[in-house]
Amino acid sequence: MRAQTATVISSSPDGNFQLRRQQGEASDLGEARKVLSLCDKGGKVLYQWTSGLGTTSTLWSPDERYVAINDMPGEKGDFLRIFALDPTTIVVTPVRDPDGKKLRQEVETRHGSFLSKVDAVMLRASEWKEGKLWCLLTGTFSPKRQSSVHIPFHHLWVMKLDGNNAPVLQEEWTLTDPKEKAYRDNDR
Repeated sequence: MRAQTATVISSSPDGNFQLRRQQGEASDLGEARKVLSLCDKGGKVLYQWTSGLGTTSTLWSPDERYVAINDMPGEKGDFLRIFALDPTTIVVTPVRDPDGKKLRQEVETRHGSFLSKVDAVMLRASEWKEGKLWCLLTGTFSPKRQSSVHIPFHHLWVMKLDGNNAPVLQEEWTLTDPKEKAYRDNDR
């Protein structure tokens, strides 16, 4: 079997870092998988992980200190990986890994008085603005007394990053008028 070569799918603006993708081993269920690697410009792997489909978008911070990667973790809902970059020593440090269970718990904690249960939640980075990472949080919830009704929600999360520490949620905005409509279990 011949070795797969990694394809560069994104490079940092300064050229010091690259995100590469190559075919990975199939899962136990036969699902296709991709190996994603953050590498130096020469191709040396600095950090690597396996993904179901591979990355969909990469957002390099304007100051070149971070990269946000919208990954595809399957049905867990949390798509966002964030890495701190050090261009002087060429080091990559993960500061946020996707964790769908933790994300769902955070959303339920923040909005628990209005929700009985978060049905689905998804977090994706959308842009860097004024030194902060702007992310879109979407999902559905069921009201306490009508668990068969599922109502979409959309929030904008603005996160501040500081060094190699986990990002801190600084602002949350509710986006009104979602395109999706609420539905009942028997409507589907």
